[in-house]
Amino acid sequence: MEWTRNKTFTVVVNVCRLVLSLVLVVSGLVKAFDPVGSMYKLNEYASLFAPGFFSEDMLMVLGIVQAEFEFLLGIFLFMGVYRKMVAYLAPAAMLFFTALTAVIYFNGGIEDCGCFGEVLVLSNGETLAKNVFLLLLSLVVMFGRKRFVCHISSGSRWMVTLFSLFYIGSVVLLSLSHLPVVDFGQYSVGTDLRGMTRGTPDEYRVIYAYEHEGDTCELPEGECPDSAWTSVGARSELVKEGVPPLIEGFSIVDWENDNDVTDVLLADTGYVCLVAIERVEEAEISRVDKINDMYDYCLDRDVSFYVTTASDDEEVEMWCKRTGAEYTIYWSDEQVLRNMIRSNPGVLLLKNGVIVGKWNVSDLPAVEQLAQSPTGMPDGLPSLVERMQGWRFWSVLLVLPLLFISLFDATAYRKAIRSVPSAEGEECKNENLDK
Repeated sequence: MEWTRNKTFTVVVNVCRLVLSLVLVVSGLVKAFDPVGSMYKLNEYASLFAPGFFSEDMLMVLGIVQAEFEFLLGIFLFMGVYRKMVAYLAPAAMLFFTALTAVIYFNGGIEDCGCFGEVLVLSNGETLAKNVFLLLLSLVVMFGRKRFVCHISSGSRWMVTLFSLFYIGSVVLLSLSHLPVVDFGQYSVGTDLRGMTRGTPDEYRVIYAYEHEGDTCELPEGECPDSAWTSVGARSELVKEGVPPLIEGFSIVDWENDNDVTDVLLADTGYVCLVAIERVEEAEISRVDKINDMYDYCLDRDVSFYVTTASDDEEVEMWCKRTGAEYTIYWSDEQVLRNMIRSNPGVLLLKNGVIVGKWNVSDLPAVEQLAQSPTGMPDGLPSLVERMQGWRFWSVLLVLPLLFISLFDATAYRKAIRSVPSAEGEECKNENLDK
């Protein structure tokens, strides 16, 4: 068709391609940064559509595959390689996601789709609108696939593929072996738990009604008319709406003494070592010596030490017998512990109510190393993994190699064009558009 060959259509196709590719790259990366969180979200879908069918290990694999699929599809679209394959895969994927979110929108069951992890929380209606929009973009991309402006020749696309697989695989492996390399959660390092867990209540004032010889009036408390008026009632009036806490449900309870110790923990102005064990019966027991050593270290230095779990008393008792634990174990909600840290067990270090460090127990420095720390605590010894955390680091690590590949390809392509006759050079120029 003639209209598909004009410059305006070419611009529209490539704008749609770039927007779609960026959304897919971000969506895939966010899931790869937090594969455990992706597994939790997929478990919600599995509980809704196929309860009891998928194990957590299966969901973990599915989550990783989804993250890698979205990321690779986005990179291939952005770089303009494997044109035919991605042009058909993109609308097929978006059709599936749109149909899935439509079912959830009309039937409920899941509050947040989890498309962008904890970076951006969308309602079901917003998710459906987003997916319909992306589906339309993918259809434009499919019908206009011959108008792609490619950033690399077909001869170099293997480098894009190899690098992309290595990159996304490294992100997943590091996040699973340690902690998410980019933490977008509510309990990220730097979070002030005092401020985030405390909202402000609604403010009310009392309005009194008065009557005198058939007349009535309403006045706030303290503004009473003369003694001839009789009070006939009162009501509350909202003056200012309260603000709910940004982090809800954070609570640590001493079951044995029926006492909530959350305020005591947050009021501590010094260091507080908080060990989170989601389920003691499922915890990695091989690293338990590090927890015991850290407890002794904190005890010697008068540093507050808390261990909290969602397990019941019987499992906690078994844990203490197996590990020789001498510390008190408190209770917290399982969902709170999952949000707190993606490790079982994991360690958070607080100072003056602020999270100053988070570790998978396997990454916790040995107590012998802490003597070298200027703070005397693990936050004074940043590890290599901690230095690799942060979205800026991983963004640069993604962009620079792709830019290098593009520059290398452009240089090699120009040399190839000069080495062949003009007719053959023109054929080489169009080679990538035929694949």
